[in-house]
Parts: sequence; structure tokens; C-alpha cells
Amino acid sequence: MPPLRVALVGAGGIGRTHLTAWKSVPGVEIVAVVDTDTARGETAAGEVGARAFDAVVPMLDAVRPDAVDICTPPVAHRAPAEAALAAGAHVLCEKPLADTPGDAKVIVDAAERSGRLLMTAFCHRFHPPVARLKELITEGRLGRIGMFRNRFAGPFVGVEDVWFSKPEVSGGGCLMDTSVHSVDCFRFLVGEVVRAEGAGLTLNPELAPGVEDTAAMMLVAESGAIGIIESSWALQGGVNVVEIYGTEGVAYVHYWDGFTSRYKTKDMAGYESLPEDGDRFVGELSHFAAAATGQCPLSVTGHDGLRAVEIIYQAYASAGLR
Repeated sequence: MPPLRVALVGAGGIGRTHLTAWKSVPGVEIVAVVDTDTARGETAAGEVGARAFDAVVPMLDAVRPDAVDICTPPVAHRAPAEAALAAGAHVLCEKPLADTPGDAKVIVDAAERSGRLLMTAFCHRFHPPVARLKELITEGRLGRIGMFRNRFAGPFVGVEDVWFSKPEVSGGGCLMDTSVHSVDCFRFLVGEVVRAEGAGLTLNPELAPGVEDTAAMMLVAESGAIGIIESSWALQGGVNVVEIYGTEGVAYVHYWDGFTSRYKTKDMAGYESLPEDGDRFVGELSHFAAAATGQCPLSVTGHDGLRAVEIIYQAYASAGLR
């Protein structure tokens, strides 16, 4: 099978993370890197022997990649996604799928018209303990799930100086940046959301009023299960965790806090560890490559990205933030 020819759009922070991960995915060739910062794009392209471009359309015309990996800020997702899909390329797009639900819907519709794959880059689905937790839930080992809790919080030094805190670029504050992952984890592990409410505040005086750097959401699933999501750029980190509580068992997936991810059913004498080995970005990109080459169906889609943005905006509306 010939290699999957991939173009990377955006060579900033998450773009560099993807570029590193792509190097560990067999059967893939990075053929182009696009960045408006010419020097940054040329540096990244040079590392993988790719061609450097400063705009998407000329790259598509010159290279004709099989797939495009979009790692630009959210406001700059729609245009490259539409162009790539129209050119016949599969698209992997970083989260959030777009800065607004309307633009996210445009991207999803473009994928449906093109017949190409559109995957939202929700890397936590490919985090080994989360993947195993999904299996436990599907197998019924934890019983009926009643509650989900997730906290991703810690100081983001200098956030006031970067695009993450500029709603006209990012689509919001910490809810859109951080909790969009949490919403997808809830949908992945628990089920579709039928109700979303939010609250937020701004603790960093350098941020514009209304740009939340500390927030919480409550979700309700079709099953009736309840989710609590917490995020912050301003508070100290503490325990960063995904917790699942069921009628037959409980599970904890820990991030960056030194605790062991583990689960226990009511019939077990003690906790059993969840697997930690494996890089979630490599897992994510490997899955996209396999789907793009027809080896498996796509497990996370553009619709998943659209729903996450819609749910975040429902929380914003209830909080009076957007």
C-alpha cells in the first residue's frame, strides 16, 4: 500500500505535537507544512523532508495530499477544512471543530458533500486508560452509570497574551479551550447530552471582561446520568481526573497529578490499575491514518466535534457569557 500523503496546516504548539506524533505512525508521509509564519513552517517542513507553503490553496494545488491535518487556531479551521475537502482530501481538525456552532456545521456539511472523512481531534478518546474505561462501561462491568466528573485545571501563565483568551479567535475562554475535551469524554463514555448549563468567572485581571478563566458545567445524558465538568486557567492544578460512578463499580483516570488510574467493581477486593502505556496523540493519528486508508471505520467524526461546540455554547447561553 502506498503511504498516506499528509499535509500539516499550522506548525505552532499543537501542530508541533502532531508533527512529532506523525513520525511514529507507519505508512504516512508528511508532504507539506503550511504556516503563515514562513520561518516556522520551513523549519517544521525541513524536519520531515516536506515542502513549505504559507497558504493552503496553493499547497493543495501543488501537492494534492491524501489528507490534511489542521492545527490552526479555531477561527482559522473553516476555510482550510472546506478547501481541503473540496480538493478531495480527508481532514483531521483540531478541537474545537470551529469557533462557533455555525462554522462547525458548515465544515460537517462540506464533508458530507465531498464524501471524504472528517475527524475531530479528540485525543482523550485514545488515551489508554480512557479507552479501557470505555470497554469496561460497554461490557457492563460498572453497571448503570449515574455520575461523571471531570476536572482539568491549572495555571496558564501568560494566557492573556495569546489567542486562547481572545474569543474572536478561540470562540471563548477555558470552557471552549479545555472543557470541549471534557464534553466529548462525557458523550464518549456516558452518552448524548440533552441538557447543559454553565457558570464562569474571570480571576485574571489581565483578561477582558467576560472571558472566563474558571468555569463549571452540568450535563445530563439521555440516560439521565449527570456530569460535572470543572476547568480553570487561574486556579492551582490539584487533582486532574475523569471519574465514573456506576451502580456496580467506579473508575478514576488521572492526569499529571501522580495518582494511578484505576477501577473497582463491588465484587473486587481492591482496585485494579487501568493501562497507562501509549501516547494518545499517536493513537489518534494512527486511527485517522487507518480510517483514511480504508482499514477501519472512523470512530470519532465531524458530528462529534459539532455536538461538542453546540453543547459548550448551550452552557455559555445559560451562564450569560455569549
